[in-house]
Amino acid sequence: MRKLGLSLVILLTALSTPHRTQAQTIRLDASMLQSTLEIYFSPKSGSFVEGSTFDMPILVNTKGISINGVEVRVTFDKNRLEIVKPSSGNSIIGVWIEPPGFDNTKGTASYVGVIPNGIVTNSGLVGTITFRVKSTGSALVSLTSNSKILLNDGLGTEARVELGRAQYSLIPKAPEGVRIYSDTHPFQDEWYKNNNPVISWDKDPGVEGFSAVFDNTPNTEPENKINTTDTSQSFENLADGLWYFHIKAIKAHVWSTTGHFLVRIDTSPPADFKPTVNFLLAAAALSERALVSFFTTDNLSGVDHYEIGTIDKSQPTTVSPVFVNADPPFQVPLTNSSKLHAIVRAVDKAGNIRDAGVDIEIPSLYSSFFKDNLVYILLIIILAGILGWIIHLLFGHHIVRHMRRALQIVKKEEEQGIEM
Repeated sequence: MRKLGLSLVILLTALSTPHRTQAQTIRLDASMLQSTLEIYFSPKSGSFVEGSTFDMPILVNTKGISINGVEVRVTFDKNRLEIVKPSSGNSIIGVWIEPPGFDNTKGTASYVGVIPNGIVTNSGLVGTITFRVKSTGSALVSLTSNSKILLNDGLGTEARVELGRAQYSLIPKAPEGVRIYSDTHPFQDEWYKNNNPVISWDKDPGVEGFSAVFDNTPNTEPENKINTTDTSQSFENLADGLWYFHIKAIKAHVWSTTGHFLVRIDTSPPADFKPTVNFLLAAAALSERALVSFFTTDNLSGVDHYEIGTIDKSQPTTVSPVFVNADPPFQVPLTNSSKLHAIVRAVDKAGNIRDAGVDIEIPSLYSSFFKDNLVYILLIIILAGILGWIIHLLFGHHIVRHMRRALQIVKKEEEQGIEM
């Protein structure tokens, strides 16, 4: 048994053979008395975007009458719609006479089966068709005239059926957000000292034009009005700060979402500053090094790093220093001439540079006396310490006072002895 229609014909023939005339009369009377059942789609209308998919359930309203057989034949606009899959999940059909099928080349689909023990429902699900929108326009989905419902009356009576239809509006897909880029300022999270940016963007096929705005506000929405058909714009002498490029495209009378692109501009160097030089006794006497300290700020992009270079002032002025990355304080080795000039370079995150210099000259006391007489100086310091300790011991314990008193007593006794 491949088709429900054929099986129903056999069943009716077997039941009506003994009393054929009477059976025909009964069917005629039943058809006149019964309500009109309905097979319909949900939704019956709607708008769907080109390229999208949507589900269309096929439902049955039995109008309070029990049914046990359904044959649904669907036809659709094959030029604008295509079936992704026909689903039979949760269907009221219990036994499939034909597996749910479809043919996108013909624009057809079918659901044929029986419902054991019958069913009464006002929205029984036969199956769900998932359509994909191929092209824009108006698409009709309808039930063919050979669709039918059989009553659960033991006779396989074919019910009177109202065959539904659906009309869908298939609208163009809105252009996606415009892809924006810049060869002069390629990374939105980085700062640039170039204040003449060039902004470019892609133009998809079918795009009629663009609405673009360039300002200092991050979420500006351009008006729905074409103001350029180009794919690039350049800007000159912009002030320091954050700049935003906003653009959207129109295609088939539909505006895309707005794309945003951030440009960070910083043409100002870090704040002016003055390095300082400090000498430590141990460093000057033993390792001959100076400590150069420095610090500055940058209001926009911030300080990225410091570099330092030194120049021997005894060399020709045409000699350029070699800069190395440095963190404060930076140790500078001292030369025999002790005539150095240190240049500290502060670099901000946009590449702007601020240079500051300081002379490094070792005090003469350190350079001559300490360097040449270090051993003697240390010996003197040690002797002075010992002498100080002895003096403190003597005077701190009143030894001198007691010695003087003893001498006085001795002298007095000697004088008394002479008198006697």
